[in-house]
Amino acid sequence: MVTVRNVYPTFAAPDIAAARAFYADTLGLQVTPMDDGTGLAIHLDGGNSVFVYQKDNHEPAGFTVMHLAVDDVDQAVDELTAKGVTFERYEGFDQDEKGIARGFMEGGDGAWFTDPAGNTIGLADGDGFGKLLGQG
Repeated sequence: MVTVRNVYPTFAAPDIAAARAFYADTLGLQVTPMDDGTGLAIHLDGGNSVFVYQKDNHEPAGFTVMHLAVDDVDQAVDELTAKGVTFERYEGFDQDEKGIARGFMEGGDGAWFTDPAGNTIGLADGDGFGKLLGQG
């Protein structure tokens, strides 16, 4: 059996400078760029990090690459909308006028937007992901 010491989630972006600006300035996350400019680490509360790497021919995935657990999806949507972030709407989800799906993941709410590379990022305030991952 393979012994796994850690997990390092990653996804790509064609423009690391735009990714850095979006994740640091728009979302307010702690970001550490690589010295050579080919990637960056997004540091999340709780000690988790995500690596974003440069890929010139990047094509966004057709799914959510990352969910951010927040205390209040409504508040986060309002803050990000004020910063110019547009929230996505998906067939099959009952979303309100803000684009929020109520009762998403164990009774919390959820909403989705894309980063400058077209990667879909979700917001969630329920306990579903934490329970699934043994963290809630």
